Amino acid sequence: MKNTTRQGGSPASIQREKHKEALQCFLMIGTQIIGFLVLSVYPIIWTFRWAFYAYDGIAANTRFIGLQNFISMFTVDLTYWRTWANTLLYAALKIPIELCLAMILALMLNRRLRGSHFFRAVFYLPNIISVAVVGLIFTNMFGYFGWVNGTLLKIGAVREGVDWFAGRGTAFAVLVTGGVWSTFGINVMYFMAALAGISEDIYESARLDGASGFTAFRKITVPMIAPVLQIILLLSLVGTLGVNEFILTSTNGAPGGQTLSVMAYLTRQFVPGFMAAGAKPRLGYGCAMSVVTTVIFAVVALAYDKVSKKMPSV
Repeated sequence: MKNTTRQGGSPASIQREKHKEALQCFLMIGTQIIGFLVLSVYPIIWTFRWAFYAYDGIAANTRFIGLQNFISMFTVDLTYWRTWANTLLYAALKIPIELCLAMILALMLNRRLRGSHFFRAVFYLPNIISVAVVGLIFTNMFGYFGWVNGTLLKIGAVREGVDWFAGRGTAFAVLVTGGVWSTFGINVMYFMAALAGISEDIYESARLDGASGFTAFRKITVPMIAPVLQIILLLSLVGTLGVNEFILTSTNGAPGGQTLSVMAYLTRQFVPGFMAAGAKPRLGYGCAMSVVTTVIFAVVALAYDKVSKKMPSV
């Protein structure tokens, strides 16, 4: 029987019903579409336009300068490229520690140990805390009169307090510690979800064939969770390269801008309210820098896409 007969309505009424359902669907996603256009598409167009202008927010001072902002960025502003080096170093230090720690904890919790649900909640808890708050927490913990120095002095590990933010190495140690603590919990959850999809029968067969625990991990676990691992690595990479508020609220680039990430540099130099007192806003130059930063992020994403295709998979 035809659909029109089942519904007992005329073709015109059925068509009106379809239009009504379509309208309801568009109304449901309308907020998201408007938000995407207003908060994503329009800012991108706005940024790309003003990248070719000398623009400080005052219409009378605005003038078209073509590629001059981009030329200055590549020939004069070496600080921008130093912040990229800081960002890549931070990612190289943080991501391996974060993912290895998350994997080890996920393997332990996946064995259904007593209290595993409690530890899952504890590990995930830092992820729901604002990264700005995390930065303040670690700034106070590693301050000269903070909890870390107090503990080291109490146990006799040091004779005097350590100025953690006076040297690049110790400052990066604080950043990596805080960054790992803030985000490893969500990766534990991701890894546990991936491990839950592996049948215990596979491991049992491997044990009967004489495979060791490490061999089973390398030959079974890694290939089986490879698709999820690729996503986890991508999320960690994007989140780490885009680190901003955490840097601003913890080291704020100390010492002397040597721990400043590229996004924190953009914010501190060109976002009103974060700039130094009396600094002239160079919004056009900041827009040009944002365009170049976006292109670099895209190149990193494409490079990761090519590398991830060579990762082992099922």
